[in-house]
Amino acid sequence: MSKPTTLQGKYSAAGEGNVYARANVATCKITAGDTGGTFEIFDEQCKPGFESRLHMHTKSFQVCYVVDGSGEFQLGDQVLHAQKGACVNIPPGVPHKVGSKAGMRMLMVYSPPGLEGMMKAMKALSPEQLADGTLTSRLLAEHDTVVLGEAAGSKGYGSVLG
Repeated sequence: MSKPTTLQGKYSAAGEGNVYARANVATCKITAGDTGGTFEIFDEQCKPGFESRLHMHTKSFQVCYVVDGSGEFQLGDQVLHAQKGACVNIPPGVPHKVGSKAGMRMLMVYSPPGLEGMMKAMKALSPEQLADGTLTSRLLAEHDTVVLGEAAGSKGYGSVLG
C-alpha cells in the first residue's frame, strides 16, 4: 500500500524559481520543501572565467548536467572536460571544483538538499561578513559544504562560489 503524501507536483517555468546571484546566477527550480527533503534542483548560469573553490559535501550527492557551453570539473586528482550534454556525478566526500573558461549553463541536483539553505544564508550576509573567510567557511559547513582551498585568482570572499 502506498504512503499518503501532502506533497504537490510543481511546474517551474523558464525564468521562475528562487534566484541567488553572486559569482554566477543560480536559480532553485525545485526546492527541498517541494520534495519532502529528498533533493533540490538548480539551474546555474556560470560566467566565462568562473572557477569555484575546492570543496566537498559531507552528505550530498551533486549531479551536474551541462545544458549549454562547457566546463572543467575537478574530482579529486581527475579533471573532466564536460561539453553540452555531459553529466557529472559527485558523491559525498569527493573534493571537487568547477570552472568554465567560456561560460556554461548546468542543471544541478543535490540529494539530500542543502545548497539552497547555504545560498539563503550567504545572501543574508553584509559585504563585510562575506569577506570574512572564517565566518563563511563555518556557515558553509553548516550547510554540508567544506571548503578545502582557494580558486586561482580568488579575492578571498569566503564563498564556495568563487
